[in-house]
Amino acid sequence: MTRLVCLVAAALATSAAAADPRFSADDIEKGHAQFDRTCAQCHGRNMVNPGTASYDLRRFPVDDPDRFFNSVTNGKGNMPSFKDALTPDQMKLLWAYIGSRGGKEP
Repeated sequence: MTRLVCLVAAALATSAAAADPRFSADDIEKGHAQFDRTCAQCHGRNMVNPGTASYDLRRFPVDDPDRFFNSVTNGKGNMPSFKDALTPDQMKLLWAYIGSRGGKEP
């Protein structure tokens, strides 16, 4: 029975990612790791912050990837440009994590 519970939990954990073909579970996981290295200091661990000092990424419009890539590439407000710090592939992984709400939503 314990094995069945583990299998069901694993299926539920990846169901949100599977619902949206844009993001694989692997890309979301890699994006989370990149987020921890690059973004968590300002945007909070697991994107949880009060949204007063920096933008609350849990509210980022998931249907606007161009806005995300523009903000990361060119900077916005207090956020610096990351065009020289991140590769396009790293930015795509970040979008997989943020655009899926950390794998919680398609």
